[in-house]
This record gives sequence, C-alpha cells and structure tokens, in this order.
Amino acid sequence: MQTTPVLSVGIPIFNGSKWIEDAIESILSQSFTELELIICDNASTDDTEAKCRRAAANDSRIRYYRNDTNIGVHANYDRAFELAEGKYFKWASCSDICLDGFFEKCVTLLESRPDAVLAYPKATLLISQPGGEELEVPYEDNLNIEFEQPSKRFSEYLDREKINNVMNGVMRVSALRQTALNRPLPGSDISMIAELSLRGKFLEIPERLFFRRFSAETTGILMDADASKEKAPAKGYLVHSSNMQRIQLHGYRFVTALRAPISVAEKLRVWFYLSKRYAKLAPQALKKVARMAIPGR
Repeated sequence: MQTTPVLSVGIPIFNGSKWIEDAIESILSQSFTELELIICDNASTDDTEAKCRRAAANDSRIRYYRNDTNIGVHANYDRAFELAEGKYFKWASCSDICLDGFFEKCVTLLESRPDAVLAYPKATLLISQPGGEELEVPYEDNLNIEFEQPSKRFSEYLDREKINNVMNGVMRVSALRQTALNRPLPGSDISMIAELSLRGKFLEIPERLFFRRFSAETTGILMDADASKEKAPAKGYLVHSSNMQRIQLHGYRFVTALRAPISVAEKLRVWFYLSKRYAKLAPQALKKVARMAIPGR
C-alpha cells in the first residue's frame, strides 16, 4: 500500500460478524485500489474480531483497531475518521455493499470539481422481509446540490434529506475536518452533513452503486436508539429526552453557521432559515415534554 492513500474507508462496527466479510470484499474488490480500510471495532462480543483480524492479515490495506470498551456509536464513527490518512474519506456500514465503480467514479468527480466536498452514487435499499428475504427498493436521494450560495445548499439539504444516504458517500477530508463531526444526539449525522454543505457542493453519480441494508440489526436503526441512552462523556453533552435533544441539536446548527468560512450575510441567511425551523420545532417538542412531565396528561 502506498504511504498516503488517496481514499480512506472507515467501518465503525459492533457485533457485525453476520455481514462484515461481504462488506470488506465489496470494498477491497473495487477498481479503485489506492485506498486504506480502517475498521474500528467497538468491543464486539461476537466473531467480528476474529474475522477482521483474519482479513487484515491477508491484505495490507486494512488497519484494524479494537476499543477496550464500547465508546458509543457516535464516538466510534468519529474515531474511524480521525484515524484516516487519505485525501478523501468514506464511512461504510458493515451491513452495506459498495458495487464496483463506486469509489473510482466519486474520487474522479471530486478531483475534477474542487468546488465540491461530497460525491455519492444512487442507492438501492435492501429491506428485510419476514422469512429472511430482502426486498430491493430503488431510492432517490435528490441531493445533487450545486447552488453557489452556501445558505441555499444548507437549507436545500435539510429540506430534502430523509435517510441521509449521502453520509455514505465520498467526502473531501479537508472540509470534513472543519465540521463538529458526530455529536452524541439523534440526528447529529444530518447536522454534520448540513455543516459540510456550507463548505462545498454535493454531486450525485447517476448509477446505482450502493446497497443500503435496513433491518432491526443494522447500524442506521441502532444509532438513534444508542444516542438516546448514550452517556455524555468526553465532550460533556447533556442527555435529554428525545424531544429536548432535537432542540439541543438544532441549537448547535446556529453555531455551525458561525464557525463556517462564509460571509456575514450568508451566516444571517442560515440563522434566518434555522429560526423559522426552530419556531415550528420548539413548541411541538416542549408540548410533548410537558405532557410527559405533568401527571394525568
């Protein structure tokens, strides 16, 4: 493997033995080979460690790290990125599959477009059915966002976003390092990508080169559940009810605009947009909290 890989792929994993070998194979068999694969094992208790160590012994592009204790989903996602050495970065779930051409097309596009910070292919969802079958459902992200105004990209992303497939795209490391990454709150991945949009454009590859699996065992579903009970440690965030967490996370988005390398006028446009969203969110969330807190309600 070359000293500095062009692309770093990070797999944060916990008890993903069921899928990890297929995920690794889909990454290492790509036509684009100038990559490193970083696996961050969050103290798995199944066969994940043995399978990952075996894969790392067979391919020098793999770096395997195991946490002594479970540090939570969000922190483990961040760790996978913090260990990256490439110019570009991609998070990969252990349950998802990348088809050949995914990496090459995304990297090539970002190399030709310095104004862009993220490239992603169209996705197909794999929905678990009773009996173990998986239903393939083509999905439209509709997140090719090329507006010149950062505030417009920011608002368009938040207005259009549904299941945040684009977080599994290829991102420019220099831009991603300027974000707050994942806070231990539900939906923090959405805020992180919104923050990234203030730093550049999002580009969609028209081919379906990504299979995202949805089942009761997949990380995408477990992340929100983990966040609701994740103890706020190192970064000192308070843990509230899910409704209060949404308000808290929304508040961080105002700070996001303040930190972004955009004009004062653009910051104000972002704040105006967020204020309108907050005006709708806060009363609804506070009502729910009050109903839970007042006996008999």
